[in-house]
Amino acid sequence: MVKSDIISATKANRLFWLGRYEERVYMTIHVLNKCYDKMIDCHPDEYMSLWRRLDTSGTYTTNDEFTYGMMYDDANPCSVISALNYAMNNAILLREDIMSETLSYIEMSIALVKRCKAEHALNTSALQPVIDWSLAFWGSAEQRLQNHKALSIMLTGRNIENIDMQLRFGYPYRRIALAYDSFKRCSREISDEIDDHVREQLDALITPENYRADDDECKSTLIKYVNGLVRV
Repeated sequence: MVKSDIISATKANRLFWLGRYEERVYMTIHVLNKCYDKMIDCHPDEYMSLWRRLDTSGTYTTNDEFTYGMMYDDANPCSVISALNYAMNNAILLREDIMSETLSYIEMSIALVKRCKAEHALNTSALQPVIDWSLAFWGSAEQRLQNHKALSIMLTGRNIENIDMQLRFGYPYRRIALAYDSFKRCSREISDEIDDHVREQLDALITPENYRADDDECKSTLIKYVNGLVRV
């Protein structure tokens, strides 16, 4: 029996947010690793910078509280475990599309984070396997997701999240431009879901002349547009 290539609005939304949450897991651990290294290298207040850019809901007073909360606090929507849980909620409903092998990488990641939480592991390197499994997740998804439009939606979500996170942390123009080009390539199959007006605004702003990594107003405008690019 041949499966239909038609994707409902509900499924498209799940695919998009699965892509975003899985990328959020990867990027959050990545920036946490860099932050943790600075904190142990005599910059104890480094966490405040990440907290302001990524998480305005947590209330942390020490490095350990911050690290623990961003890794394990499932009541904090910005934590690693929360992003994994959100990804899992979408992945379970998409199991027939992404296949159990792809889903298993999220399952292993959640199991590891829960074990590290039980052991109260504060060194962010304890979550390094989650980064590896995130990359394996994408390799498995690209191999097993036969509906090319569905894969495009998921990859679009991944790229939107990647651009959003890079903007928040002031990545240089070259990195932002490369991420934006990647978004354009992977979203070609879902051009009807892209807001052309927003895309035109981003085309004008993501240029060597107009992009300013150290300008908060510029970054806020770009983040607003990036998060309004896709209508799913």
